[in-house]
This record gives sequence, structure tokens and C-alpha cells, in this order.
Amino acid sequence: MVASAVVIKRYATLLAAALLLGASCGSGNDLIVGVTTSVHDTGLLDVLTEAFREESGYDVAAVTPIIAGSGQILELARRGELDAVITHSPQAEAQLIMDGDGIDRREIMQNRFVLVGPPDDPAGVRSVATASEALERIAAVERTFISRGDNSGTHIRELALWGQAGIDPVGQPWYQESGAGQGQSLLVASDKGAYTLVDSSTFTVFQERLALEPYVFDEEPNRYSIIRVSPEKHNVNEAAALAFADFLTSPIAQRIIAEFGRERYEEPLFVVASIASEGDPAATPER
Repeated sequence: MVASAVVIKRYATLLAAALLLGASCGSGNDLIVGVTTSVHDTGLLDVLTEAFREESGYDVAAVTPIIAGSGQILELARRGELDAVITHSPQAEAQLIMDGDGIDRREIMQNRFVLVGPPDDPAGVRSVATASEALERIAAVERTFISRGDNSGTHIRELALWGQAGIDPVGQPWYQESGAGQGQSLLVASDKGAYTLVDSSTFTVFQERLALEPYVFDEEPNRYSIIRVSPEKHNVNEAAALAFADFLTSPIAQRIIAEFGRERYEEPLFVVASIASEGDPAATPER
């Protein structure tokens, strides 16, 4: 019931967004940005867009965010309905650029994917070393696993981990798709006493509301990038998109990201690209 309501709400939101985009994209100083749900659910998006208005010096009338999974955001970009995107699905992003719909990909930050589950850990994943091993145990005892099932960056990484485990879970009764964003999928998993894969930042923000524990961190970093939609192929607000991309990779924005969450959670929720590129394994948030 919870998941069904979430799916209905999500598609209603996307429909409203599509109507807005058809009228607004490429016009005036408005900037239409597609943003993956984890950046929104953590609260970082609001902080960054407000700082952009205050600090960039660019005369932007409004920043309109469209929130969805990376797969849906990149599809809107392919249709020219966005000016820029912030996503975390590297292979799909590379394809967008290869197809000529996106340009100027810049990494802005990282976190980690983490497999979380009920406190009693019925699949016994607490002691395993890798996320794919944990999935093997979940499948072996057929414990409920909640997948986003929406072609998001998290969903794509989850499917890759199942592939590493040599398991195709789709169609199994214990494998359920929420069709929802990061935060809502966590709430569904908590309600069902299930396992799920989530980014570390969203889990930290939602943890007090959940009956879930973090068990295994993915060894691969979860990279977030901004990409501008190609002005050569689509009618977009090129100037505003460029200004926003420049701002997110500027020292001001990188300092905001580097400190975001520290006051409340004692550690920042994300690692900025400049620190991550130095190869410090201790820099990546892990809770």
C-alpha cells in the first residue's frame, strides 16, 4: 500500500514537471535542473541553490528543480526538457554525452552505497566482506529485498551487485520494487523489515526514523556529477546552466558541500570531488 501510493505520487509529480518544462525550458533567466532524489532528500539541494542565487552574481530569476531517479532525469535531458542535470549513474551519463544530448560532465562529490537491513539480520549479512556476498545470503534464505526498480543510479548499482553475485532476483517473490526515491524506499524497507541498498548520505538523514541497520558498504564510490544539456541539440538556457556548473565546482560550493551535515551528524554527508580525487580512502563517509 505504501509503495503504491508513492508510485502514484511520483508519476503525478513528473507529469506536473513535464508540463512546467514544456513552457519554461530555455526561456529567460530561469534554470531548470534535474536532480537525483538523494541530493534532495538530504537537504543539500536547497542549500546549494540558495547559495547560487546569493553568491554566483548571475541574474537568475528562479532555479526550478525536478526531482526523480537518475534514469528518469537523464531521459528528460534527452528530450531537451532540462537545462542541466545532477545525477549519479556514470555509465548512463557517459552514454548521454556520447549521444550528443549532454556536455561538460563535472564530478562534484561522492558518498558510498550501503546495504541496510533489519536489526535482527535474518540473512546473516553482518559478517560478510562485500555487498555481493550479502546479496547471495539474502537470496539463499529468500529474505525480502526492496529494490527501487526505477533505473536510478542506485537501482543500476544494485543490479550490478546482483550480477557480481551471479543471481537474477527479478520475478522472485522476496524481491520487491518500490518504484520510489531513496528516502521513500528506505521507509518501505523499514516498514517491511527488509533489506535494501541506499546511499550513505540519505541513510544517515533518515536513520532515526528507521528500524534498519547499516551492514555492508559497497567498495565502489558513488559519484555525483553535473552535466549541461547540449545547446547544440536542444533549446536550453545555456548561460544559466554554465553559471550553475561553474558555481558547483567553485571553492565556495565545494566548501558548502564539504561541511554539509557536519553540525548535525558530526561528519559531512558527502566528500567533495577535490578531496575524493586525492585518493584518501578515509575521506569517504562511512557510518
